Amino acid sequence: MKIIKTEIDDILILEPRVFGDHRGWFTETYSKTKFQELGIDIEFVQDNHSMSAQKGTLRGLHFQTSPKAQTKLVRCTKGEILDVAVDLRKGSTTYKQWVGVELSEENKKQLLIPKGFAHGFITLTDDVEVQYKVDEYYAPECDRSIRFDDPEIGVDWKIEDPILSEKDLKAPLLKDSDVDFSLKFMVTGVNGQLGHDVTMQLKEMDFDVIAPRRDELDLTNKDQVKKYITKEKPDVIIHCAAYTAVDKAEDEKDLCYLVNVEGTKAVAEAAKEINGKVVFVSTDYVFDGLGQEPHPEDKETNPINHYGSTKDQGEKIVRGLIDKHFIVRTSWVYGLNGNNFVKTMLKLAESRNEINVVSDQIGAPTYTKDLAAFIVDLVQSNKYGTYHGVNEGFCSWHEFAISIFEKTGIDMKVNPISSDGYPTKAKRPLNSRLLKENTDKAGIDRMPNWYDALIRFLSNFKSS
Repeated sequence: MKIIKTEIDDILILEPRVFGDHRGWFTETYSKTKFQELGIDIEFVQDNHSMSAQKGTLRGLHFQTSPKAQTKLVRCTKGEILDVAVDLRKGSTTYKQWVGVELSEENKKQLLIPKGFAHGFITLTDDVEVQYKVDEYYAPECDRSIRFDDPEIGVDWKIEDPILSEKDLKAPLLKDSDVDFSLKFMVTGVNGQLGHDVTMQLKEMDFDVIAPRRDELDLTNKDQVKKYITKEKPDVIIHCAAYTAVDKAEDEKDLCYLVNVEGTKAVAEAAKEINGKVVFVSTDYVFDGLGQEPHPEDKETNPINHYGSTKDQGEKIVRGLIDKHFIVRTSWVYGLNGNNFVKTMLKLAESRNEINVVSDQIGAPTYTKDLAAFIVDLVQSNKYGTYHGVNEGFCSWHEFAISIFEKTGIDMKVNPISSDGYPTKAKRPLNSRLLKENTDKAGIDRMPNWYDALIRFLSNFKSS
């Protein structure tokens, strides 16, 4: 059986091989084993068969809501139809878009329509018979329909006055429907700064999101990771979890590697198995920090510490295993949930009136709430690739510290020192400026300026 992709990733045309001679022909319309070999692992439980006497009969748009949503495998065994699937999944790059495919007794094509789509067809000949498999039983309490001519969707049925049932004639518009479909997101590292804000952003947008705890998804346990992901089958995995103790990583190299490299590999392998998208959160530390120009997304990486090396290897794994991936490099993150530079400065101010802060490391402080919004926007595009997700503008750690104290009204003397004057176990890049050309090319809005972000963070921090 041949698989033909459509304009919508998850809608597939299946074209069986047909064997014919002077007696007629034979074809296999379904084989569980062969479907599994094609990556289609669906347990069908019911076969349906409809007959439409007149050309121009329209049935649809129909679906069942969760938890009885149905995957359908549709074929036309007599006559010809235009079979239509509409994406109703919030968060999908093709939300409210539709695909129409001609199915007939002659071409013997089938259309695979997953859960989260509305389905309908119009007959192009008289005396049409349609047969389809479903993976959930008919459930009247979950049975729904939306208007065939909903202008928000705009299906071109190629007919002005179709023959309709009373039910389809009275179907509501999408905006008035209780349709509850969403892409299923999985966020790792929910207890971290970014993972927390990404989860909150998704929930605020009413997306279906799971955020496993560490005991449910331990990145050092490859079998547990794969078992969890293949069971939950998320459409999108936003992989925020990581070993991020940069200095400690120089002593705990094996653990850092196990989490950032082997753990990421387990996530990517499981995502590949279920055909899921992956967002891998990476770092400016994949670069060596030489020069003063911002690093473009396609610049060759050259990490100078173990943490950066493991994240660089994680990037390569995701690129090698997952076609539908986003790699988002960020820098100097801070958020309400967890420890960070801003909170450290404010804590030091409780016991000191003078501190030393390095002034020769330049980058972009990045507010995790802004980064979370950027990632969610990015996921809803189909512009896969590598991005630099940081707030606009650049500053040194020294300038950042001064801004923190100025905006909080704290009288603190901040002395600039060089990185050589503040030795750390892990070497830091001096130049962490990141270019954002791919963001502009993808038509994604850039994040606000780092100073604006700091003001908003401090306001939220005071009220929390």
